[in-house]
Amino acid sequence: MRALEDWLINSGNRVATELDRRSDVICKTVSQQLERNFVQMGYNPERIDAVQFQQKMFLESPRRMHRLVQTALRLRAVEIIDRECKWALNAVLMHGVERHQMHAMARWYFEASRTFATIDSADRRSLDILEHVFLHALEYKSPTPRA
Repeated sequence: MRALEDWLINSGNRVATELDRRSDVICKTVSQQLERNFVQMGYNPERIDAVQFQQKMFLESPRRMHRLVQTALRLRAVEIIDRECKWALNAVLMHGVERHQMHAMARWYFEASRTFATIDSADRRSLDILEHVFLHALEYKSPTPRA
């Protein structure tokens, strides 16, 4: 983990700036993949605004992921990822989003980042590590309440 911390100190702001520069295409790509692969994600026919809610979820989820990546890179604090993913899991599971869908979104986000951002091989390796931090954080199982 020390290598990641060193990379964040030396390159976090620069990579955050580059990802932010390409955020529109990265987030649009991820949104399209979510919509194409998870057509029922977040859809609740009992909601009056079911379609609009689902479309907003497809659009905003990658943007929220991007903001979290930006925060972790700029503050050089990967522990933010763990806390935010735990919170997000509890929140989105109530809205019909499944864990494997969040995993896919994280993979697609980092894949799009490596595809569209101009970064070198060392930065790519560190983004790979950051992706694994996300995927590990998404494995969180909330404690079951005791009876």
